[in-house]
Amino acid sequence: MASAPGLLSSGGKNPGAAAAPVLLALLLIACGGDDRAPTRSAPTVPRTAVADPAEGVTTDLDGVAPALDEGWMDELAGDDTRARAAYEKILAAPDAPAPVAARAALHLAQLEAHAGKARRALELGARAKALAPTDVAVDESIAQLRSDVVAASGTGDVRAPAIGTPLPGVDDKTAAAFAAAERALVQLRRFQPRPFEVLLGAEEDATEEVVARYRPLADKGGLAQVAANDRIGGAYQDLGLFLLVEPVAGQLEPSVAAGIRATLRVKALAYLKRAAVAYRAALAGPQVADDVWRLAAEDGLRGVLEVLREAGEGTGAE
Repeated sequence: MASAPGLLSSGGKNPGAAAAPVLLALLLIACGGDDRAPTRSAPTVPRTAVADPAEGVTTDLDGVAPALDEGWMDELAGDDTRARAAYEKILAAPDAPAPVAARAALHLAQLEAHAGKARRALELGARAKALAPTDVAVDESIAQLRSDVVAASGTGDVRAPAIGTPLPGVDDKTAAAFAAAERALVQLRRFQPRPFEVLLGAEEDATEEVVARYRPLADKGGLAQVAANDRIGGAYQDLGLFLLVEPVAGQLEPSVAAGIRATLRVKALAYLKRAAVAYRAALAGPQVADDVWRLAAEDGLRGVLEVLREAGEGTGAE
């Protein structure tokens, strides 16, 4: 812990020893050793916390930090529209302090969760985690958010298009294979591994099994290529978000817990990069009359890139 300013002087020596010569001089003056009154220097004016533009000094009050309090007050007043605007202002600011941006993302995530947009809420929670990976308060808020999202995930809150959406114009064999892959995706959405299963890679294995069902379809061209790559991107994106916000058991030693979090983070970012590749492959496919899959891929890619940027991973291109 750093000492209070002025507590130590003379390179950290005992301050009493440094003050002794000064006290001796004052005593000599008081005893009449010199008839001249001692001169006094002007008192030092303490520096204020207010920014001085002339010196290029800034404080949090000069940036977007006040918007966090404004959003919170609007949220308490029930004005979600103004609260959203305040939080989004912070997230859009390139110079927003990471702790402030993380809290803005969490507040916005809670609004999204309450609005029934659980998957978007999870994306924002992942952004908060990427911004403040070691912040305990952020971890606690994400744990609560994640429990809300997990509860909603079993109720059909999945990335559009809805599971089971048909592919018009494809042959019967392709349609049947896509329908089978969609059924496997339903089971993946419902799979909620226990913490030790997460560490053993159960969620990763389950995701790869589903991705393997879509891979052959992604090579068929046309709408099947766009739809299958969009589903692959969504599966990897969900896995990456899941690993990024996965809580670590509190009973573990801090050093062990930190190591696990670091490992999960590396894996999470790797899967998000795979998601970006899949989404780009979907967008590179031919444009078809029903572009709902293309729109979904664009939305998914946007969400992935937001998290990767906050984590310092750029565009996610491999």
